[in-house]
Amino acid sequence: GLPLIGRRDTELVLTGWELDALALHQATGVASLALPRGATCLPPALLPYLEQFKRITLWLGEDLRSWEAAKLFARKLSLKRCSLVRPGDLQPRPLEALNQGLNLTKILRAALPASHKSIVSFRQLREEVFGELVNTEQVAGIKWARFPELNKLLKGHRRGELTIFTGPTGSGKTTFISEYALDLCTQGVCTLWGSFEISNVRLAKIMLTQFAGRRLEDQLELYDEWADRFEDLPLYFMTFHGQQNIK
Repeated sequence: GLPLIGRRDTELVLTGWELDALALHQATGVASLALPRGATCLPPALLPYLEQFKRITLWLGEDLRSWEAAKLFARKLSLKRCSLVRPGDLQPRPLEALNQGLNLTKILRAALPASHKSIVSFRQLREEVFGELVNTEQVAGIKWARFPELNKLLKGHRRGELTIFTGPTGSGKTTFISEYALDLCTQGVCTLWGSFEISNVRLAKIMLTQFAGRRLEDQLELYDEWADRFEDLPLYFMTFHGQQNIK
């Protein structure tokens, strides 16, 4: 949508999909752009293109992930000039709203101001509270497939939470946490390991063995098969080991 933007345009609607931008332009005539990598990614390289706009409305999608992304992008773009369209049955993504015959101009006018980063009212929280009540399972986090007792304790792996496991040397912390991470990783949770004591090769060997559920050193002919499957997981390792300087 960028070639359709004029230098004098000061208001913009940011969407997560090309057809949403087209639907908005058709229904309202407002300047609208689609993010090139979808509703959950705003590359820093794009920020200069958005500097000319005094008001930006983010209407990214119809799920909680899009709503979280919209709030994050508003902080990047400056809260003072951003408004958010809260996902809901009466406010679906622009293309769906157009197909349902909804008034897209009215929805845009009802967008919530991103406001000051340190001050909120219940009016701004109201829809989020309702969203958490409606999406109880999503809010509870991603459940572990192999650890039902852990699900009872932690309710699931939730965004923005830190869990610390402690125990004496040799008590099985690394073995358990690698199982813990592998369980989530196989469900698509992007995982980064920062192991400052165990080498990445040894850690990867432990996790691959757990993933395969067998002693691969006794069945080397199966290594490539399991390694290929393991390689497809969203799993990464940091290269820092031992003592590091402050920089």
